[in-house]
Amino acid sequence: MTGIVPGTVIVTGARAPVALDIARSFRALGWAVHLADSVPATAARWSRPAFAVHRLPPPRTAFAAFRAALARLVETSGATLIVPTCEEVFYIAAAAPAVRVFAPPPDLLRRLHSKALFADVARAAGVTMPDTHAIDDPAALAALPLDRIVLKPEFSRFAGAALIRPSPRTVARLRPSPTHRWVAQAFVAGEELCLWTAAHAGRVTAHALYRPAWRHGRSAAYAFDAVDWPPAIDMARRIAGATGATGHLSFDLIRTPDGASVPIECNPRAVSGVHLFDGTALALAILGETVPPPAPGTRRHLAPAMALLGAPAALAGGRWRALRDQWHAGRDAITRPGDRWPAAGALVDAARFAALGLTRRRSPTRQTTADIEWNGGPIA
Repeated sequence: MTGIVPGTVIVTGARAPVALDIARSFRALGWAVHLADSVPATAARWSRPAFAVHRLPPPRTAFAAFRAALARLVETSGATLIVPTCEEVFYIAAAAPAVRVFAPPPDLLRRLHSKALFADVARAAGVTMPDTHAIDDPAALAALPLDRIVLKPEFSRFAGAALIRPSPRTVARLRPSPTHRWVAQAFVAGEELCLWTAAHAGRVTAHALYRPAWRHGRSAAYAFDAVDWPPAIDMARRIAGATGATGHLSFDLIRTPDGASVPIECNPRAVSGVHLFDGTALALAILGETVPPPAPGTRRHLAPAMALLGAPAALAGGRWRALRDQWHAGRDAITRPGDRWPAAGALVDAARFAALGLTRRRSPTRQTTADIEWNGGPIA
């Protein structure tokens, strides 16, 4: 066996299905598990056997209260490790809790999260990157070859704001500034893949490369297929080794027709590839043990999203058979035998985000990160 002595872990970002998978993995390894978030996180609360789920202040708007509450939770729970899963990672790193955190330090987090600075990180690791540069003045937009670029905010998520080979009319509405920079990146043709890795002091301990099989527009996927392609893993190992990072390192990348692996951005947080693992593998990797990747062809999906988003899209696009095959060939990532209530809880969470988004004029997707996202500003 591994010789790892069980301890107590706090898994934050409990709203996310990936947090529930990580919590289950640590529990299977014999650890005491606490989940925490600044929203109700009904899916996690309804899981059985029950986890301790704690409510924290929203870090984006009440950082001092968040930091104090996190410190109290560490003390009262006796936690020896914090595993962030979503963008609260930036605030946890800034809070510097007196316990081990599975995350890079703030400066490295910023360089990885920035779609401009990450290009420099990757090149320094010997990884090929498309031409990428920041724009902080509307006048600079006029010189861009719009038919050959992608424009996106320097700090953004879910690809919802990305403009792929945009029209002049669309670009004319943008207002980049030194505090709200946009990034222009050369368009790379090929197949889009996603990669999650766990890193320990620059060493990759787990990786899951996957194809987003079903997704909401260009946003986050809700069905994913594991694939095997060594150049992508080599790319991740180069970046992990060059930075010495510990934590989640997740990449969106392009497999080009000539076989190159070209990363287009990095997310230093957990992503859907986590769902492709079973048992104690996730916990072991986070603790520093090397675990094998999921077998190619492994399929997972988020059943509530498949029903609410996939079914209408399949009907509208004439893809009902493809959706049915994806459903039957895969496994729901949210439920487990004897633990079906998290699926209902996920529907409650989705309805809550949708309702709040309506009142605040945000999409449901944007609402899911409104209280935890970090867009490059000071944290205080």
